[in-house]
Amino acid sequence: MSSTIYYRFRSQKDSNRILFDGTGLTVFDLKREIIQENKLGDGSGFQLRLYNPDTDEEYEEDQTVVPRSTSVVARRSPATAASRGPGTATAALGNATRYVTGKPRVFASMKRKTAAPGAGADIGSNAMSEEDRIASMFANQESQWENTQQEMSSATPIFFKNNSANNDDGPPPPGYMCYRCGSRDHWIKNCPTNSDPNFEGKRIRRTTGIPKKFLRQVDIDPDSITPEEMAARKIMVTDEGKFVVQVADEHSWEDYQRKQQNRGAADPAEARWQKGHFADLPPELACALSGGLVRDAVRTAGCCKRLVSRAAMEDALLQSDFVCPLCQQPDVLLDSLVPDEAVDAKVREFLAAHGEGAPDTKRQHT
Repeated sequence: MSSTIYYRFRSQKDSNRILFDGTGLTVFDLKREIIQENKLGDGSGFQLRLYNPDTDEEYEEDQTVVPRSTSVVARRSPATAASRGPGTATAALGNATRYVTGKPRVFASMKRKTAAPGAGADIGSNAMSEEDRIASMFANQESQWENTQQEMSSATPIFFKNNSANNDDGPPPPGYMCYRCGSRDHWIKNCPTNSDPNFEGKRIRRTTGIPKKFLRQVDIDPDSITPEEMAARKIMVTDEGKFVVQVADEHSWEDYQRKQQNRGAADPAEARWQKGHFADLPPELACALSGGLVRDAVRTAGCCKRLVSRAAMEDALLQSDFVCPLCQQPDVLLDSLVPDEAVDAKVREFLAAHGEGAPDTKRQHT
């Protein structure tokens, strides 16, 4: 939301507005906005003064901040002129040119109050007003910055020099592994394969996000195994530098199987899909997960392509974070399951031959 300062000339009855962003405007910026809004020219022929309408006190310092929602009275008077000396031309002084093209002038109060070099003005002195203390503080900061610039201009540049004392020239700590080649006896920056443009990395996978209970440590020689073998065996590396492989969550799988059996026992219509319900169940119609008659047959397109029931496979993938429970292939998505309509037709024939009718083989959503 924009802030507003109200102003009017002494000859006016109604006030005008200056819109801006912030909590206040300096006197310098406010005068410049008034000159530009009223198209008063370059300010060379007049002076512009601002007054507090309540106390009739003039805003003398350009750096004084006028808070928003304040009303001020503007007065325009002719520019003053003073002589530079005997026989010299006069120069116009005190005009408003700087508000159009220049910068704020130095604090007048600062010039009056600043002590001589070596004396040092006391900013905390009770004899100084609040504005004088602020002006003195800014003057000291400006003086310090000028001294710093002078010192920097005469200083000799010191360029960065590598500190060899901080280099890791010693042996790596226990558990460290070079993720470029898989070795543990050197830092990765000292890897012998850094200068080999044809080297193919080990493609070492990390165990980020996998619980430790689903990891089993394996003993391998990183110098003798090839990248293809590591990818085929799905070998990963822990933060401690140990080689591991991911294992299935057998406890959750057994719990799932037990729930499936209990659900089948409670519902006679579901019992036909459970393991052991048909003594003469052909192997080609058996679900690879449950061992019973396959229901809504699908195959995994991206890995082992085993025949499974859609409901059982989807539940298993969701519980194992999309890892195939049959071949441990990761990133097996639900939409990668391909229906096998030929097997579904055989299932219907098998049920009809056993007097079971033709039930709905699709997954039941509850």
